[in-house]
Amino acid sequence: MKRIALLFVLVMGLAAASAARSQQPGNEPVAKSKGKATADTVDFKPSPELQKSLEELAAALQALAQRIASDPQVRTAAMQVASGAVTTAQQVVAEQSVHIQEALKAAAERISASQGDPHAKAKAP
Repeated sequence: MKRIALLFVLVMGLAAASAARSQQPGNEPVAKSKGKATADTVDFKPSPELQKSLEELAAALQALAQRIASDPQVRTAAMQVASGAVTTAQQVVAEQSVHIQEALKAAAERISASQGDPHAKAKAP
């Protein structure tokens, strides 16, 4: 359980750091499509304030992960918090599983309908 909690915290820190790095403008040229642009794509360019906030969040999470790894008291507290979060998430999923399944089914049907999937029409009576 301790390893799961520590892994959870580290993954969250890495995810935030990765998100911040991926939003930074790079020197790599971006390949642009010469054909028609599809309607389901979005060009996301973060504002300077958002970029700065993401960088600060990534740095704070990295510092937190290092502190958790080095301080036994903080590590214990982080594991308790992570355990509580996992327990809460399990309870929510168990209580809301019917609604989650209905939402996933509705989303799958909408995706199939928007793509004109012939299999979805054949399955429906």
